[in-house]
Amino acid sequence: MTKLFSRARFITQPLINANHLGTMLSTIERAALLVETEGGKIIAANRQAAELTAYTRTELEAMQLLQLMSSGKDLLAIRNPSAQENTQPRFTLMARNQKEISVTVSSQPLGEGVAWTLITMQRTTIRDKKKADEQFTIRLLNRYLPELVAATQETDPTTALQKVLKVGHHLLSDSSIALYLGQGSKPSMGLISSMGNHPGFFPSEIGSPDIHHLIQPALWQKGERGIITILHQKARQIGLEYLASSPISAEEEQLAWLGFIVAGGETPPADHIMPILNILSSFAGSIIHNNLLTANLRKSLYDANFRLNTWKSVSNNIRDGVISVSPQLRITSANYAAEIIFGYAEKEILNAAIDSVLIGSDRLIPALENALRGTATPNLGSPTLHRRDGDSFTVNLAVTPIHNEKAIMGALILVRDLSEHEQIRIRSQQLEQRALLGEVTAIFAHEVRNPINNISMGLQLLDRETKEDDPVKERILHMQEDCQRLTTLMDSVLTFSRTGNYTFNALDVNALLDRILTRWRPRLANANIQYTIQAPVTHADVLGDKRSLEQVFTNIISNAVQAMSEQGSGTLNIKISTDHTPSGKEIVRIDFADNGPGIPLEHQTKIFDPFYTTNPNGTGLGLSISKQIITAHRGNITLTSFPGATIFHIQLPIATSAETANS
Repeated sequence: MTKLFSRARFITQPLINANHLGTMLSTIERAALLVETEGGKIIAANRQAAELTAYTRTELEAMQLLQLMSSGKDLLAIRNPSAQENTQPRFTLMARNQKEISVTVSSQPLGEGVAWTLITMQRTTIRDKKKADEQFTIRLLNRYLPELVAATQETDPTTALQKVLKVGHHLLSDSSIALYLGQGSKPSMGLISSMGNHPGFFPSEIGSPDIHHLIQPALWQKGERGIITILHQKARQIGLEYLASSPISAEEEQLAWLGFIVAGGETPPADHIMPILNILSSFAGSIIHNNLLTANLRKSLYDANFRLNTWKSVSNNIRDGVISVSPQLRITSANYAAEIIFGYAEKEILNAAIDSVLIGSDRLIPALENALRGTATPNLGSPTLHRRDGDSFTVNLAVTPIHNEKAIMGALILVRDLSEHEQIRIRSQQLEQRALLGEVTAIFAHEVRNPINNISMGLQLLDRETKEDDPVKERILHMQEDCQRLTTLMDSVLTFSRTGNYTFNALDVNALLDRILTRWRPRLANANIQYTIQAPVTHADVLGDKRSLEQVFTNIISNAVQAMSEQGSGTLNIKISTDHTPSGKEIVRIDFADNGPGIPLEHQTKIFDPFYTTNPNGTGLGLSISKQIITAHRGNITLTSFPGATIFHIQLPIATSAETANS
């Protein structure tokens, strides 16, 4: 063949007839084309080339090589045929109707004086086709693997699957492509996403009769009968050339079908249509599988955290101590109550041997060993244990195993401090006795006050009838003073025991204190006590009982004056301000500060208790009554004191506009 064209090198190109050249090329067994080296125009084609491409020879001889092979320019660039004798590169031939055919190609520039190149082509054999598919897959992965891998990293599965479908749309540019997935318990598969030139081609749901056919790898081409589904029917109606489907299955079980990817186009399918769909469905399956695993892990983690938080919330809000131990009898956790009971912080006893913390019961270790074998001990009796400081106390113990579905993980110890319950019982009994005593005292004070009044009146009559120089007159005076003291005491007792019949109205605290201090001005001046009052520009109204609040303020001022009178002088500062409680409620703060000697620390905790006083002439009920009144007003009274100063803090809620309007 080479010699044939070598002999023709003296013939000028325009004089050569294409039919003659075609006849000459027909002697070659393979499909052959004669192409201008510089321009790429096909000069002649043999019969085998026409059969391979499905074009006529006349059509081929009117075409450019690049119309048949996108990489044809590489063939025309070859200038050294000897270097290519043992190589047969593979190309994709674009036959009629854009059908792609994999071919092996050899090219050979002709001799001097003829600027032509002879190109011969042959279909890829089955072995070559398999190898070509492998090479195509490698090229596909090199180009699109980063995009497919990026899709698997998406947290949103719908977005991830759309990215996989987008890669498929790029690879099958003339096709429409869609992804269907199962719909839980429904016997159908729903459309997840679709792309392409026929958006209405894919139905929103595929029923069970069609699923059986579409979850099988299949390629249907126009003209074939094949299987008929709703998609095949639509493909025929709109004249698609092919319809291909590839199943999506679970990674761990290939027969666990999750859905399928389907593609259809108006031109014949590419040779690698099925490998493309298989790769896409494989990545889609991985995404779905990973999403299911992630969802299950998240649910398991949520459930575990919920159980853990529930356990922590319960254990830290119960009065009983809860201690967990490992199979090696070492402490793994302790709740807040256990910390209070034994005097240890949890971090101090973690991993410590249990018998080094719960000291005193010889039945605890055997009960724990039984719990690790699966037997609970709901009651270990009432042994005596020891706190961190060595103090002994009585407890009630219970031991129960901690286990999951497979094994025992440790043991749980429940500790109830019976000494605390005993203290509560004693305190309750004391309160009951005090309440009863209060009732008896109130009755007694009420009954005794009348005889005291009678005695006082009798003493007054005796005083009038007694001469001024009579020694008895002084005794009568002392007896009158004692009656007055008894009357004051009885009035205080009755005030303290009274349930409180309050009449609440909107009160201006600034004005109320100003009136009280005006009345106290002479006494303050006599005691050499100066006073100041700081109040906000706008008055602050509280909802209160005027007489009761006046009693509270008067009692605090009286105590301050008495404390400062002992040192000969002093200063009383009263500050009124507005504030908010932690819950956001508006309040009025009234602070009474004096520079008296202060109240010793040991007295501060009892200062509001009934009948508690450090004044020999006091009843011990003034501050108790004050606290009772402030509490009835939904307020609070506290004390801050140190040597050289005492401050009483009173908080009262500000009256709302509605309460002010109704008062």
